Amino acid sequence: MRLAIAGIGILALALTGCSKAPGGGGDGGPDVGNGAATAGLAFTYSYGLTLPARSIATVQEAHAAACEALGSGRCRITGLGYTVDRAGTVSADLSVRVAAPIARRFAREAVTAAEQAGATLTGAHIGGDDVSLAQTAATRQSEEATVELTRIDRALARPDLPAAERAELRSQRAAETQAARTAAATQAEGAASIATAPVKFHYEAGRGSGLLNSLRDSGDTAIASATATVTAITWLVAMLGPPLLSLAVVAWLWLWLGAPLWRRIAATMRARTDEPA
Repeated sequence: MRLAIAGIGILALALTGCSKAPGGGGDGGPDVGNGAATAGLAFTYSYGLTLPARSIATVQEAHAAACEALGSGRCRITGLGYTVDRAGTVSADLSVRVAAPIARRFAREAVTAAEQAGATLTGAHIGGDDVSLAQTAATRQSEEATVELTRIDRALARPDLPAAERAELRSQRAAETQAARTAAATQAEGAASIATAPVKFHYEAGRGSGLLNSLRDSGDTAIASATATVTAITWLVAMLGPPLLSLAVVAWLWLWLGAPLWRRIAATMRARTDEPA
């Protein structure tokens, strides 16, 4: 409980800083949308965290609460998962979309809060996708479609236009209209990918880096493996036990009842066969 309160408190302080400066990161690194070097880039952020299994749900909830504290206009939760396998190993994931100007700062403050709660950062990846080329092509396509639509509409307005030519122009108009819609969708998608950035956290159970922690994790893995083996054997016994018991009962009945009876019957048959005619 103390870890939960501490994690949420630290994230709240961090997000207070984000709220005061929504126009920039302030911590170095890419400041999406605020500079020529990052103009037209759509960034993605991904972080891996290793921490004790009992703390995973607490840290995950603290990160989700931090996103909700920013408001739906600046942060939305897009995915959340929590898994416990047969061996008892815990893992979890959290995906959010954050307003681009504060995305990197939000992620760094979230990682800091997780470290304060006992987590170790085991991986971080920041990727940028240049969508400016696609937007430029979409803008050109939209302009060309507009010019063509104007020409086609002018031609369709002629009263003496042959029917065959009118049908062909209408077909061309439908194609240009679709091209304009596709270009508009591409522009809107590119603008959205620049305005907000996906931030993903992956949580794994463990004690972090270092030789001692690695040895402890190996011990935990050995215990988990032994537990899984015992569980598998118990499952096999539970599944195969009743059939094997039935076979054992049948074998016992044969040895104690069936076999002697069969020997007597066989002896009687042989005696009758050996009698003189």
